[in-house]
Amino acid sequence: IKDIFRVIASGESTEKDDEQLVDLVKEEIVRTAQSIKTPTGSIEAAARRAKILVTELTAAYTSIIYKSKTTELAKTNFGRFQRTVQNIVEFIKRGQFVV
Repeated sequence: IKDIFRVIASGESTEKDDEQLVDLVKEEIVRTAQSIKTPTGSIEAAARRAKILVTELTAAYTSIIYKSKTTELAKTNFGRFQRTVQNIVEFIKRGQFVV
């Protein structure tokens, strides 16, 4: 996950990297939820982990948005950021990580 964050922040990422990142974040959230044996604890741990990962994602995209050489590129990067976060949020809202 951290490697993809670095690629995003460098400006060398593609939408395929975004998709891979979403998949890895989902896997990490599921692993975190499964590591806790109580339903409430599982949900809370997964939510905390998701919050941390989205914060790191935000930092990576903020970096590349500010480094964008044109307004159009900044808008494109911002749109990718929005879609990536939305995919993670939708996954959390569906609760598919709860065992």
